[in-house]
Amino acid sequence: MKTILHTLTIAFIALLIVSCSSNDDSSEGTTVYGTIQLSGSDTSSLGNTLSVGNIDADALDNTGTSSSVVLSDENTSFVNGEPNISDLLNGFVIVAAEFSTTGSADVQKAISMTILKNGEEFSYVCSTPATSAADNTDCGTGFSVDKVAKVVVFDNTTVINVDTATILTMDGTINYD
Repeated sequence: MKTILHTLTIAFIALLIVSCSSNDDSSEGTTVYGTIQLSGSDTSSLGNTLSVGNIDADALDNTGTSSSVVLSDENTSFVNGEPNISDLLNGFVIVAAEFSTTGSADVQKAISMTILKNGEEFSYVCSTPATSAADNTDCGTGFSVDKVAKVVVFDNTTVINVDTATILTMDGTINYD
């Protein structure tokens, strides 16, 4: 009996130690889901990378389509489906969508992206196939949104700056859970 009580005491102390030393990710910062490499003339203002820290995988309320995913920096979270931007000087929000229209085998793809850098706003768009709403800029064949596999791929993906018409190229794979 003494051995069982002694064993239970050791187990109880071990459980207390483990529970008291558990690591709570919320106090350590956010998860980085991946990095998007940027190239083009705007990188002199934007930098060469975007680190994705938050994802709204169920962006229907925000975007109007369940085929979209919203990616953001670590300081932009999502509260009830709405972006909550805590750094108004630096950050980004990317809406990435891939869908088929009813009765069509054609796949439609689109990106709408806003980057804030030092208080300056840069807006980019593209669509596949290219449309006038996306300044006739095709995203390219390497862009995809797979909500089943939970991955967004930017492979030589091109977006256009809506103010200056400069092209920004994006490369990176974002996996989410």
